[in-house]
Amino acid sequence: MARQRLGLQHRDWHTGCGDTPYVEVVARDHPHEVRAKSGYRRVYVSDELDRLYGEYVWRLCEVGADLATDDFDGTCVFVNLDREPRFAPWRPESVYDLVDRLRRELSGQVPQAWSPHWMRHSHATALLLSGVPVHVVSRRLGHVDVQTTLNTYAHVSEDAEMRAVADWKAVTAGWRVGAHRDERIESGS
Repeated sequence: MARQRLGLQHRDWHTGCGDTPYVEVVARDHPHEVRAKSGYRRVYVSDELDRLYGEYVWRLCEVGADLATDDFDGTCVFVNLDREPRFAPWRPESVYDLVDRLRRELSGQVPQAWSPHWMRHSHATALLLSGVPVHVVSRRLGHVDVQTTLNTYAHVSEDAEMRAVADWKAVTAGWRVGAHRDERIESGS
């Protein structure tokens, strides 16, 4: 996930303005040879994330990122702010360095295996557990084939299936009452 997000440009972010904000995932050349996993797609984001992006753009402008280029919309969203070369696109190693630093600072508060990809898996798992159809999750993740999502997250769907079986008695409890009522209606009682 880190690799494909590093290619995100400001023109790819479509702020809500009363509608649901989204990010366009576009396959394009990047100076550090990072590419999106699949072709074009829209990834809808929350209003909160849209607000945070707005604050980030404000910070970029405060430090002069908008003046460092003739085409701010065509620049990468994730750039160096604290080291040279300033405003250059991040490298994948930069993301992992940041995550390593945060893991040390948050020792005991985040899992030891915490990584950018871990966040992607957590997001997909949460979507599936909340009942989002697998084909929707697959598209959001950029999987070309829904089978990739099914194979990767089989444990999530297996857990959901087992919960459904555990709740089977509750699901079927009303059936007998409903069946008698339907029989009375059909017989005219």
